[in-house]
Order: sequence, then C-alpha cells, then structure tokens
Amino acid sequence: MAKIDHTQLTIAAASVAAELHHAEQTARRLTISAKNAAAIVLRAGSQAAGLSVISSFYDELANKTISLARVINATAVELSSLTVYEWRTSTAITHITKAYECADKAAYRDSIKPFLSNVNSLLAETSKRFQTLLKDLNEKLEEVQRHMRAIDVIAVTSRLEAQRTGEFRDGLMQMATDIQAQANEIKGHVARSTVLLNHC
Repeated sequence: MAKIDHTQLTIAAASVAAELHHAEQTARRLTISAKNAAAIVLRAGSQAAGLSVISSFYDELANKTISLARVINATAVELSSLTVYEWRTSTAITHITKAYECADKAAYRDSIKPFLSNVNSLLAETSKRFQTLLKDLNEKLEEVQRHMRAIDVIAVTSRLEAQRTGEFRDGLMQMATDIQAQANEIKGHVARSTVLLNHC
C-alpha cells in the first residue's frame, strides 16, 4: 500500500466534512423548495397534475441527500481518526523495530518479536479498514451526484409541464430553476470533495 500522507488526508477529511455540511444545508433548502412547488401544484389542481409526482420526487431525493451527507460526514471523521491511529501504530513499529535491532546481544531479544508481529497485524487491519472506508466514501459521493443528475433531468420535465399551467406557469418555472440551481450547488460540493479525496 502507498504511504499515507497523514496531514494531507486529515485536512482532506475535514474539508470533505465541511463540503458535505454545506451540501446538507443546501439539501434542506431543496426540501423547502420542493414543498413550495408541491403547494403551487396543489393550488393549480388539474392544470398541474403532471407536476404532483415530480414535486414529491424532488422532496424524496433531497431527503436522501440529507441522510447521505450525514453518513459521509461520519465516514470522513472515522477516516481522519484512522489516519491518526495508523500514524501512531507506524511510529510504534519503527521504535519497536529499532529496539529489536539495538538489542542484538540481549537475552530476551526474541520476546519482542511476537509483540512486533501483533502490532504489524493491527496496522494491516487498519490499512484494510482505511481502504474500505475510502471506497465507501467515494461510492456515497457518487450516489449524491446521481441524485443531483436526476434532479437536473426532472427540472427540465418540470419546465415543460409548467408551460401548461396557465397563471401558475411563472411560479412553477421559477421553482424548477431554483431547484436546479440548488442541485448544481450540491454537485459542486460533492465534486470538490471527490477531488480532495483523489489527491490523497
């Protein structure tokens, strides 16, 4: 496994947590926009029948994004903690190995070997967990991006449907524009998070 840059990864994990905190706040605004759109659709009645399902879908995706953002935050924090643990364990191995090498003629020199082996096993387990978390984090970020791409597609459909809603047209068109802008904002936070992780 490539050597971990502990400082860089700790900073990246903290930065990802910050980006996803902002994404979560935007997703909360997105749920409000979805509820506002649903209210207009309700007032429009049969004129906006096709938009009823769409506004519910906006809300569902926004809530899934909020949940994912929380999970991503927790994963980023755990990843940061693991790098600190890995650094401490690596440091311990360096010192134990040095002690073993310096104790060339010591009577109980071999008693160090089982301890060193155990610490190396802990380091291997930590490394495996680290790789699992990193993969999981990237997958969850991609899932958020998929939700936002779906919202982009739905926003286009919303605008087409809004054309047929008479007096409610302008309000619904603006809602679709606002929702798409919020989705793009979330995509930006996720894209920056992905770049941060890929540079570790």
